[in-house]
Amino acid sequence: MDYAADELLLELERIEETLDEAVRRAGDGCGPDFERRLGAHLRSLRSMLGADDLPVASDAMEAAERVMNAADPEAPLLMLQHARNTLGAVIRRHANTRLRPAA
Repeated sequence: MDYAADELLLELERIEETLDEAVRRAGDGCGPDFERRLGAHLRSLRSMLGADDLPVASDAMEAAERVMNAADPEAPLLMLQHARNTLGAVIRRHANTRLRPAA
């Protein structure tokens, strides 16, 4: 399925909000509601990015979960920041290559 650039960027915005919350809740544990939210982002990106870039999205969602579950979240926070930067770059690259306008 083909997605418009603004759809990709909107999903990136939603993901950023979720990852911000993970950072705020670092070390507090990741409840089932938040796990479902991370899973929903991953499912959304699966169809938007394709198989080649899906591991980048998966890494970011897993890093967010590790941050929340870590007793000492310092190292997981660094890993999340790196995964987040990489995911943002991948999504923006995909958005820049989209030609069709939003419906």
